[in-house]
Amino acid sequence: MTRVFEVSGMHCGGCLSRVQQAATRLAPGTTVTLDPPRLTLPEDAALDAAAINAALAPLGDYRVKTAAG
Repeated sequence: MTRVFEVSGMHCGGCLSRVQQAATRLAPGTTVTLDPPRLTLPEDAALDAAAINAALAPLGDYRVKTAAG
């Protein structure tokens, strides 16, 4: 099942690039969009918000939470 997270703290293409690079290291095939600010894991990725947030913390004030669906 594909998991979608809302991303806070992304405001520009640079933010998008940093989050995309970190997310891809965690789970190749992850997609990140700026409008809307979302991170979508591939179906085979077994990550939760805490693991993603731990990877994003050193990069800036980026946080994910499960998207309302």
